[in-house]
Amino acid sequence: MPDIEQEAMPPSTTPSDLKVVVRDFTNEEAAHLLEETMLSIIRTLGSYMDLSRLDGVTVGIDYDAALASIDRGMPGLRPLTRSDTAEMQGVAMSPAVLRRDEVRTHLVFNAEQLVPLIWAGEGVTDDDRAFSVGLVAHECAHVQVTAEKERAVPECRLGTRIEGYERAIMFQLAEICWDEYAVCRISAPFAAQQNATHAQTVVACVEVAREQAADAIRTYRVHGDLDRLIAEAGPPLVAPMKAVAYLLGGMDGSAKEWGDFPDVRSALEVASYDDLVGRLHLELRRLWETRDSWEPTMAVFSELEAIAKAVFDSGGIQFRTEPDGSCHIDVPFTPWTVPI
Repeated sequence: MPDIEQEAMPPSTTPSDLKVVVRDFTNEEAAHLLEETMLSIIRTLGSYMDLSRLDGVTVGIDYDAALASIDRGMPGLRPLTRSDTAEMQGVAMSPAVLRRDEVRTHLVFNAEQLVPLIWAGEGVTDDDRAFSVGLVAHECAHVQVTAEKERAVPECRLGTRIEGYERAIMFQLAEICWDEYAVCRISAPFAAQQNATHAQTVVACVEVAREQAADAIRTYRVHGDLDRLIAEAGPPLVAPMKAVAYLLGGMDGSAKEWGDFPDVRSALEVASYDDLVGRLHLELRRLWETRDSWEPTMAVFSELEAIAKAVFDSGGIQFRTEPDGSCHIDVPFTPWTVPI
């Protein structure tokens, strides 16, 4: 944690009855120490973030089982699953949950990422501990962002059904980009390492995005299933935009510019994502600066949805929604999407 004078801290917004559950540990002393350490860190963060809607914290050695153990409080929601690609590996999550008709946020962590907080043995460095604190700060910032969005845009409430195939896809990317930008901007003072980590992720995603999407389109030419096309081409195509939203938030939260990340900027230019990212950055900054006066409808994210659509267009997948609500997807032939 950054050096903080305890006397100067504002009152913590962390719920007084917050519980941290540590699963799968055979060493009860270590489990209890991690519980107490996490409570101490979160209480401190609660003086600088609004954590009043924090539901609880679950830490598990078996991260997938920890995710599966969370009661979302609402039927019909998709099971929680981690990000699991060569470029992005999920190690923590902050799912929204419903408790007594109020949306709250529950934090779930892979215990391996938090061990440096309680272990001072060989191989654990100050950088490892700083990473762990930054990870906790990042997930805590999601509590504030989710609560602010819930109050500002009731239409985005947990469980809301997005009407229209095209909009459902575009809104998903729009919401992720806003959430991660805002979270990284808020948590920046406590996550000094996040920009370097996110920069690496952006480059890893960008380097494979176009070819993986083109390969999915070439396969589509054979099977002809549009749903399968979107499921296979969509994730690699939008991954750079998701990843860069993290980096942009961290940059703006720590007064960094593109000159501090020349390799990332170059990778974006080579893969023709630079204009899309520039447009994204402008809109995310605008939303940040106006977040206290948003219109209370999902239209507040309309420009982010338009950017999401432009990302698909850039990859050769064109969505078109007719006045009657029907969605059509065109996939024009290009030299790089012709089956070999």
